[in-house]
Amino acid sequence: MSKHAYLIIAHNEFEVLQTLLTAIDDSRNDIYVHIDRKVTQVPHLTCHNAQLHLLEERIDARWGDYSLVETELRLFERAVSNGRYDYYHLISGVDLPIKSQDYIHQYCTEHLGTEFIGFASATEAELRWRTQHYFLFSRRFQDNNWLVRAIRKTAIKLQDLVGYQRHQLEIKKGCQWCSLTHGFVEYLLTNRQFIYNTFHHTYCPDELFVQTLCWNSPYREKVHTLQDEFEGCKRYIKWVDGELRPITMDDILAIKKTSRWFARKFTREDSPTIQALLQHHES
Repeated sequence: MSKHAYLIIAHNEFEVLQTLLTAIDDSRNDIYVHIDRKVTQVPHLTCHNAQLHLLEERIDARWGDYSLVETELRLFERAVSNGRYDYYHLISGVDLPIKSQDYIHQYCTEHLGTEFIGFASATEAELRWRTQHYFLFSRRFQDNNWLVRAIRKTAIKLQDLVGYQRHQLEIKKGCQWCSLTHGFVEYLLTNRQFIYNTFHHTYCPDELFVQTLCWNSPYREKVHTLQDEFEGCKRYIKWVDGELRPITMDDILAIKKTSRWFARKFTREDSPTIQALLQHHES
């Protein structure tokens, strides 16, 4: 019997999180949940068939910062410490499955060894700006403080003037949510210090480190597809004019036609949409 690990990063919308847990509550799954340290009241979560593990050591994860990479690596590390899984699905607490567990497990069994990672197109200039600079105040990318932004911008200009360069890697980017084999997860953990050295104080490294390490390794040949970012990672995600939009009832028809596994994102106000989605993948 195949065994999968679900690795969930959550910081709000805990009603949706419990709905997600119920949808993946299967004896073939173990579930690992990281609740952000900024959450003062940890929710009571339940599963009846899957083994549920809440990470006790919680990280204060910040958008755009390396703390998100560290959160992911700790989830991978915790899961690997409990055994070997065929696949490790990294999802957020506002995701829901599109397909049934039977479908996902069968698909993974038939394509065992494939890495489901999304690769996005990006210019060399963007990738260089994101990764070759040392960004000051990386935990405050969403801070509108003018002084913080001015100091960071000045530091970047100075680095450009002196020709500062952090690495020689070919960088790739894409969706942070992915489904990985045990072999590649172990490869990531083995290269944990390298990941830190390369990506700390860069811009949104959670969208870079998995793709970059895969691209610069033999696992590149095992990627599901390089042509479509969200087909590559088997996620249904709505980006409209550079903005992540919630799934609505208008998306259900398109979801029914897709072969992807998970959709994001949902809120507790989306109850009719959630029910329609769950009825679809149970049918």
